[in-house]
This record gives sequence, structure tokens and C-alpha cells, in this order.
Amino acid sequence: MSYFNIVAETTENTVVTEYKPAVKRSESYQGESELEKEFIHMLTEQGYEHLPIHSEAEMVVNLRKKLETLNTYSFSDEEWERFFKAALANPNEHIVEKTRKIQEDYVQVLKRDDGSTKNITLIDKKNIIIFFR
Repeated sequence: MSYFNIVAETTENTVVTEYKPAVKRSESYQGESELEKEFIHMLTEQGYEHLPIHSEAEMVVNLRKKLETLNTYSFSDEEWERFFKAALANPNEHIVEKTRKIQEDYVQVLKRDDGSTKNITLIDKKNIIIFFR
């Protein structure tokens, strides 16, 4: 089956060229670690920051930092513990509830140490790519 690429198009005519896909077969198997390294390299070339996170604790610290940046708010240690356990890592919520939260209910209420409340945005849906770069 032939494919055609449009080279130029006007209201009176269209110029096309035949597209012949390059037949390229890998001579070797690419392991998961090589694939991961290549993917990380591609993302860093696009401006994403590679964080060497190797544990759940490091991931939670990074999450706290990113949420503080997004909300221009610094959690106290007690506030973070309460918010993390109730809103982010609630053991009574499963993948469906957590997915819904990110997609539909991505603003959660933080109860501050002084008893007041503050809305905490979990994800900036208007600038999602910019925030994670």
C-alpha cells in the first residue's frame, strides 16, 4: 500500500510525493535499562529535569516540594503529615478513587495548624507541562 505526502497545496492544485518507509530492523535486543536510559535522555533534551529518586521517602519529599511550589505555601511538618495521609496516601482509597481525585477533584482542603483551612491544588491542569519541567 502506497502512502503520499503533500508537498504543496493551493486552491488550484496539490503536489504530492510517494512516501516509502525506511525498512529498519534492529539487529539486537534493547533491554529495559537501555530503553529507560534512552527515554530519560530524550526527556532531559526537551528540558525536563532528571531527579535521581531511588526510594519512596525521596519521592514523598519531592512531592511536598512540588506542591509547595505550585501552591506558594510551606507546609509545617504536622500539616504535611495530615495532608499526605488524608488526601494523597489515604489507605481507604484505591486506584479508582485516586484517579478520580487527580482528574476531577484536584483541589483538596488542608486543615492548618491554627485551625483555618487552605485549598491545595494537586495539579495545575492549565500548565501541566511547564510545571514539571
